[in-house]
Amino acid sequence: MRLADILRGTGIYVPADLGELDIVSVQEDSRMVAPGTLFVAVRGFSTDGHVYIEQALERGASAVISEETLEGDPRILANPGGNNRMLLSAISAEFYRKPWNELSVFGITGTNGKTSTARMLRWILEKNGMKTGLMGTVGHLVGGREIAASMTTPGALETAGLMRRMVEAGDRCCVMEVSSHALSLGRVESVKFDLTLFTNITQDHLDYHRDMDEYLQCKKHLFDLRKNGGSAVVGTYSEGFPLVEGGVTFGLRECDDYSIEDIETSLAGISFRLVSKAFPLQVRMPVPGRFNVFNAAGALAAAMERGIEPEAAARSLEDFPGVPGRFQPVDLGQDFLVAVDYAHTPDALERVLEQASQLTVNRVIAVFGAGGDRDRAKRPVMGRIAADLADILIVTSDNPRTEDPNMIISQIMNGIGPDDVGRVTVEPDRRTAIRIAVREAKSGDVVVIAGKGHEDYQIIGRVKIHFDDREEAAAALREALE
Repeated sequence: MRLADILRGTGIYVPADLGELDIVSVQEDSRMVAPGTLFVAVRGFSTDGHVYIEQALERGASAVISEETLEGDPRILANPGGNNRMLLSAISAEFYRKPWNELSVFGITGTNGKTSTARMLRWILEKNGMKTGLMGTVGHLVGGREIAASMTTPGALETAGLMRRMVEAGDRCCVMEVSSHALSLGRVESVKFDLTLFTNITQDHLDYHRDMDEYLQCKKHLFDLRKNGGSAVVGTYSEGFPLVEGGVTFGLRECDDYSIEDIETSLAGISFRLVSKAFPLQVRMPVPGRFNVFNAAGALAAAMERGIEPEAAARSLEDFPGVPGRFQPVDLGQDFLVAVDYAHTPDALERVLEQASQLTVNRVIAVFGAGGDRDRAKRPVMGRIAADLADILIVTSDNPRTEDPNMIISQIMNGIGPDDVGRVTVEPDRRTAIRIAVREAKSGDVVVIAGKGHEDYQIIGRVKIHFDDREEAAAALREALE
């Protein structure tokens, strides 16, 4: 594609000779630059792309975009807007020819439930003949092929590139999780959505956002990115939900457009009625967890708002296989339940432990920690929630990153009152902590290993090592059952 075409409308002055250059790739990582590349220098949190401009040119970049005017090399173009991160979103749209215009795009945001809702919605669409790509925390799917994900919502270049690959692979729809970081940093600023869905908002990411109001306003920005005639679906089952003009709601209120009634949960799965003005719909799904009622209701509401027939949508979920790392059972024939869950926020931990309390005929045993270099304020809150809802606690390490694991644990323990300390075991080694929980479990207990879910790694310092809670739980069970 011609450089002039890629930069049309950006306000960047492009000399005539440069404008005719054929650009074969756009990169923000200088290590990926090759001849024919347009390199966009982006200021990051730990590195500044401007430092690598010379390296990009040495590697054969046809042109470079800087946030400031640099004299000496005509290939370095200045962005008068001064924000290359936002510019990258616009450039990605042009370079990949706005693939969202060739797809029905569903964007899902919220603190908890994004992954499960997205996977359920994709399942419904696929079951109803609509080949659907996916972008999210657990991984991406393009033309039915799995692609590893390094973050919930990829950067602008990868997002646009993945969607173009979906189009070329024959996908008709794209369901994507949209994080607050992605909305704040402009990763999806040029993407246009046919439907946007808000699950809920609870405390998280306050290491990044100034306060809860800023966090909410950031999430609400997703609704600004709808196509003309695009839909909005809002969950009202949790406090703090936004009001969206023209949007429809789902939740526990009679006034909701999709009202949830007659909830039943068991180890075998969930059932509920979803009532709208037009019909009452009976829903059954072989996945446990009361929280999955709300995820399923959101997915159904989204599907029906975009034209899927209600009964067909509900039938689709009858064989939904569940989501990796979301209340995922680890079963080696033991007479107690071991479940691995991604719960790493106060609200998510509360929901998963409440569900465990409803399922157990005996005790709830919880293993959990908190991530390092992240929101510190939630640590004592999670400690208090776990003490209120679990009978036995093993407080351990999560992804400590560059923090001292013992300091993180100490901050969790600050939320646990003196009357509850006797039920707490502190074990910083996560592998050992999981084994303690499994050895302690008796018939009818429910063991919840929370915090990492589908993740198959642990970050200690700046090193990522292989660690999978599901594998560790299975190994602990094998030892206990010998």
